[in-house]
Amino acid sequence: MKSSNTPSHFFFLPISAEALSNLTNGAPLINFTSSAATPELISLLLLLDFHKISQQNPAATTIERLYEKALRQAVTPPTIQKSKFVENLNTKFNKDTLRETLALIESYGVRLLSEVEIHNRDYLTTDGNWDFTFSARQRERSQPLRKEITLSSGTKIKLSDQQGRVFDEFKVCMDESFHIQGYAGVGKTYLIARLFDFLNPASTLFMALIPQQVEALKSKVSQFSGHDNITAMTFGRMANLLLNMDRTSQGWRITDSQRTQTNYLVTDQQIAMWLKFNPVNSLHPKEVATICRRTVFAFCQSPSMTIEARHLPAIKLQLSETDVAVLMEYSKLYWNELIRPSEREIRIPIRNAHRIKFLSLRNDIIPESYTHVIIDESHELTAPMIQILDRSPQSVITLGDEFQNLSNHSSSHGSFIRQRNITQSLRAGSKMSEVLNPLIQAHPNSIKDSFEGLADHSTSINSYKYVPIPTKPTTIIVSDLWGILYWFIRLTTAKASFELPQSVHKDFTGLFYDLITLYTDSVRPRHRMIFNFSTWDKLMETFGGFRPLADIQRLLEKGFTYSDFQERINSYCKPGGYIYLARIEDVKNQEFNSVLVGSDLLRPISDGNSNHLGTACAKLYTACSRAKYELEMPGEISDWLKDATRPQQVNSRG
Repeated sequence: MKSSNTPSHFFFLPISAEALSNLTNGAPLINFTSSAATPELISLLLLLDFHKISQQNPAATTIERLYEKALRQAVTPPTIQKSKFVENLNTKFNKDTLRETLALIESYGVRLLSEVEIHNRDYLTTDGNWDFTFSARQRERSQPLRKEITLSSGTKIKLSDQQGRVFDEFKVCMDESFHIQGYAGVGKTYLIARLFDFLNPASTLFMALIPQQVEALKSKVSQFSGHDNITAMTFGRMANLLLNMDRTSQGWRITDSQRTQTNYLVTDQQIAMWLKFNPVNSLHPKEVATICRRTVFAFCQSPSMTIEARHLPAIKLQLSETDVAVLMEYSKLYWNELIRPSEREIRIPIRNAHRIKFLSLRNDIIPESYTHVIIDESHELTAPMIQILDRSPQSVITLGDEFQNLSNHSSSHGSFIRQRNITQSLRAGSKMSEVLNPLIQAHPNSIKDSFEGLADHSTSINSYKYVPIPTKPTTIIVSDLWGILYWFIRLTTAKASFELPQSVHKDFTGLFYDLITLYTDSVRPRHRMIFNFSTWDKLMETFGGFRPLADIQRLLEKGFTYSDFQERINSYCKPGGYIYLARIEDVKNQEFNSVLVGSDLLRPISDGNSNHLGTACAKLYTACSRAKYELEMPGEISDWLKDATRPQQVNSRG
């Protein structure tokens, strides 16, 4: 395979991607040959012979000279009749060969022209020969960063056309709020940094949802803009600061800080005992507590002022109106006891979502000392967060990508917020559009603008049925800790060196330890993913046949211990490993030269639920769009999309 470095020269072949797509999809060759001119016919002949040409590993200039020679022979008297080229094409044409060639040409610096550019004939000299100066002109025209902007410091920078339009509008309307929907790799973080050239960092609040995002984005903005005095915090921290300042009876000041720690967990059985829940229909008290916990969480993601029946999760049980009413009252009791426990022993875990919802119900605003609020990853904003932002007096600028919304809790700004779309990616080559656009179309979101890969370099797209252990630097992206578990066992068994993100290492170690002690000693796990399983048999009853658990069970049956786990960690999991193994949430706002997407992201959408489909598409979109030069993805993704989008009966609550 060619090097992933950007070629120093491009050769723009006068044939369109649309025409080639028609041919590879089975359109009759005569449809093309009857209307194509000689330069296009020679282009197709070159592509059909490309497998022979590529064996010499030619530069783009060499390929251009081959094309020029063929065209010169065709147009120099006595000229070659078009029928000769058509006859040659009829003999050589093979759509599979053409499809394979199209997957290669970008890495050799070969680009295609549009139908309009072909019609303009700017690539020909006056006597019909190839113009060797055309490629330089065309590369300049196709350069994604073409718009020059002068900053307040006098520094000149270049932006893409779409970035430039947003930037121009911002400079004119700096005190107005607007939202930027930007696809993966369009340069949202860089655009944020450039906005700081016109804002006062002391009065601008920069926000994200999790601490890692805040630190990473703050570092990038400081790097690009030169400002190191940026005020940045998570939405949860802001909510806690505002609520803890209120010492009135209407406030919610936290005195039991242990309840806010992420590793503080309480079983649903314990909550049912604290709140004295009774059975509802055939639901046991523990099941009632589970429903109440999930209902309150749904309420905290919603714009509603009170807990409503629509916040109840899907329940595979026929419930009467009385049953629903009782579950509603129990859910309201859960919410009240969460905020102000009636007894000291009631210690329900408190999460940021609860605090932010409480803040939104109080009609609080972001402190007026800030004139502007900038939020990246705004697709993750919940309805209560947006309520707070929309009523705050600041100019609020949000940047996000709805197709990277992993939770699928989609919320919209007020209609007074202007929205602008940026669809042109500077990270990936044009091939990435073939991967991401089907996911965009399948996603239940109403945004359907096409993704465009405009990077100078090519992005190679490969598919696999069973992927071998990577032998070169690769980032493996999986869905969750189960995917980490699968690859950990596989990599360490193969004695392959790899690295885990710091945020994953401790979490994964805790999960592995709890799995071992649950299997060997029947000790109730503390890890949130298996917290409710008191025995290994109960865990396997729920996850029976799940590959990662089957793999670890085979290890444990052979006597695998925690010491064995630590030995593998020490031997193979270390900084600088040539394989980087991470979950999707660990790699947001990042890009990697080579990405392998785990097959665990192709989990079936069995119930026709649009929320599940949206989350699944978002995970695939986010994982695939991290790739800059090379993407390896499951070969069955097309079939998965067909199955996932096939109309199905949606489950009801009963």
